[in-house]
Amino acid sequence: MNKGLWFSVIVAFLSACTTVDSSEPQRSEQQYRDTVVVNAEPGFSLYKGQTICPHPLLEDAMRNPQRSDLQAYDTFYQAVVNKFKALGLDYQNSAEASCNYWMAFALPTSNILSDEQLMSLFGVSPGLADNSDEHFQKATLMMSLYSSQSKVNQWQVSLQAFAKVANDAQGRRNLEISREGINYVVNRVFSYLNVN
Repeated sequence: MNKGLWFSVIVAFLSACTTVDSSEPQRSEQQYRDTVVVNAEPGFSLYKGQTICPHPLLEDAMRNPQRSDLQAYDTFYQAVVNKFKALGLDYQNSAEASCNYWMAFALPTSNILSDEQLMSLFGVSPGLADNSDEHFQKATLMMSLYSSQSKVNQWQVSLQAFAKVANDAQGRRNLEISREGINYVVNRVFSYLNVN
């Protein structure tokens, strides 16, 4: 009986051991590792039909090729605008007197910007730990909504994640943009915004 017990233990041990192919790094979960910081006035909500416009003083400064991959910036900006519209909000392409809120939007993707620099530029930095995988780099989506009447920041979100990168024909590192990634980021950001 003692030999039977030992045989069972050895069989159980050997069946638990499996070979793992490590020739290709498994990073599928990596693309969804993120951190989010939200700052909002108590009870802040948007209401369907309200108008959102780009911030008249910040729009041009935020779309900066030294801080952002401009193709990624434009793609995510448009996805945010589309999400506002899908939620029943009116988005105008220029700041007009009829705007309820001004949106400041940034997508810093440069490896040059440290968390401290993000904090000084935008007042918040999620601080996601660095990644050693050369195929991914930190990208941060920052968005604020300012009251057009009081000029006070009412709601701010900052999402930092690791984005897959690749070199283009000129050797520049750019974000690999996928519909799945865009949807994930935009839905994650808007999950913190209350729209009635």
